[in-house]
Amino acid sequence: MNYTVEVDFAPIYECVSTLSAFMGKQNHTNLDAGKRWVRDVQDQFSPAKLQQMRDTMKATDNFSLAPYIWSCSGERSVNHFLNWLEDLSSGQLYDIAARFKLSVPSNLPELRSRTSEVLREWDAQYFGQIDPAIIEGLFLEAESRRSGLNGTNNQEVYEQATQGMRIYPNDTLKQIILIPQYHARPFVTSVIFDEMIFTNYSCDILPTEPGRPDPGLLRLTRALSDETRLFILRLLAGKQLTFTEIVREVGLSKSTVHYHLIALRAAGLIIVHYDFKNTEYSLRLEALNNLPLQIGAYIEG
Repeated sequence: MNYTVEVDFAPIYECVSTLSAFMGKQNHTNLDAGKRWVRDVQDQFSPAKLQQMRDTMKATDNFSLAPYIWSCSGERSVNHFLNWLEDLSSGQLYDIAARFKLSVPSNLPELRSRTSEVLREWDAQYFGQIDPAIIEGLFLEAESRRSGLNGTNNQEVYEQATQGMRIYPNDTLKQIILIPQYHARPFVTSVIFDEMIFTNYSCDILPTEPGRPDPGLLRLTRALSDETRLFILRLLAGKQLTFTEIVREVGLSKSTVHYHLIALRAAGLIIVHYDFKNTEYSLRLEALNNLPLQIGAYIEG
């Protein structure tokens, strides 16, 4: 059974994405925005408030807002969506969870309230002040990506947007929702349910500073500048390997190999094959198409 792909965007998606990127300490090193962005954001909150937000995020870790954002038929700015979410009765909350076959905790109303509280704080202190061009750019990206869907190219559009992710059909998956994101670049993250998958993919929507290289070119050259990453690409030439197999061949720790795979994924150099049972990796050579021309064009300016 083939699945369909749709593209969706609303400001609340990016609000949630920015908060997750900020709170995910383990990924700060790999964020395009870097640790400087993290420090700048930290300065806008008191230490006590930051700790309170971290505690809330930890307590609500298994509560995904994606199905609720998707189900909201009204305006989905941060404030309007949170007003809608807070107005849902307990029965309505559970109905949406049941529709997506979510694992439903007994304290779902409490999780809703705590999540809404931390998002309102985040919006007031940080997200509400971001450059409006980011939100406008994400809307335009979603519109452009949506226009590329023709009903027969779902898997191709998904792989292109995610820079190399392939999700294979099964008997239950019906729909994938693609959501563009900016702050969490270069990560691609998915929330997976039986019948639906929500995938946040990274996109560069703001113009590069004059004289500076394009972010995509930077990721590609950085990925190719490391001996271990080149060795991993050689391993993946002509075959698919699991993460465990790559770790065994490379001979480094899992965390180190994971770090290298993030860089290779960000550059679009590997394909991630996912069939709901296994995840395997293979080489994606098309990412190297026109690389000499790209470098030459940048240097010649």
